[in-house]
Amino acid sequence: MTGFAEIALLLAAPLLLSATGELLLERAGSIQIGLEGTMLVGAFAAFAAGRAGLPPSAGLGAAAAAGLLAGLLFALFAVARRADPILVGTVWNLLALGATAFAYRLAAGETGSVLEVATLPRGVLGLPDAVAASFLAPVALHAWLARTRPGLRLTAAGENPEALRALGVSVVAVRTGAAAASGVLGALGGALLVLTVSPTFVEGITAGRGFLALALVVFARWKPLALLPAALLLGGVTALQYRLQAGGLGLPYAFFLALPGLVALAALALASSRGGAPKALGSPAP
Repeated sequence: MTGFAEIALLLAAPLLLSATGELLLERAGSIQIGLEGTMLVGAFAAFAAGRAGLPPSAGLGAAAAAGLLAGLLFALFAVARRADPILVGTVWNLLALGATAFAYRLAAGETGSVLEVATLPRGVLGLPDAVAASFLAPVALHAWLARTRPGLRLTAAGENPEALRALGVSVVAVRTGAAAASGVLGALGGALLVLTVSPTFVEGITAGRGFLALALVVFARWKPLALLPAALLLGGVTALQYRLQAGGLGLPYAFFLALPGLVALAALALASSRGGAPKALGSPAP
């Protein structure tokens, strides 16, 4: 595998996992714009586990636990208590950014020295197994939504929650489960940034990837399989960004930093607005 392809896949995997989790939650009828914060918490949990001397696999476990807690907290306020999910997500982003920055400064001290952790070992095609598995997540979600009873209930929670409640199924319970799963996947996406892309943690390490993952869900029209090419596109553009920065083109540095976001905006502009969105997306659970 060429160096460019390897970097593109490594960069696409965190986006793909996080977007898969967000798509799952939105198909259930809720939305978490605090995905950036969840990825940050997952990244720091993996970093903290590594600094404690635990193996990278334990870092993934720590990130999953942190993401589970984040998802349940979101469900408590935005699902069970029917608070505005946009406000809940915004507060979570700010809280996660401040908390992880503060915790990292406690670990690094006043010098702000770079603290590295062990990364995941390479497996299939020279990629860590967790990265390879992330490309199966949308496929598994597609099959689960289409072929299982819990998957059909989750879809009903996003399309017609009143009908689901009439069948005696708690919409709150379904959306809470979706929020928990979404939190785990989002945090695992953040953990991959530390355990595969760069073996350390810096403040704001996600660099807007949570918002890019939100854009991927819209661009994919809430279809799990469509996340694959969309994530590969952004992963490739981000890898190209790094190569262009090193190429000495004479363009402003900020242009290269903005390139993935510009591509995401262009893709959204070319797509029709909200086509395919769950009918009850963003509505309180009955």
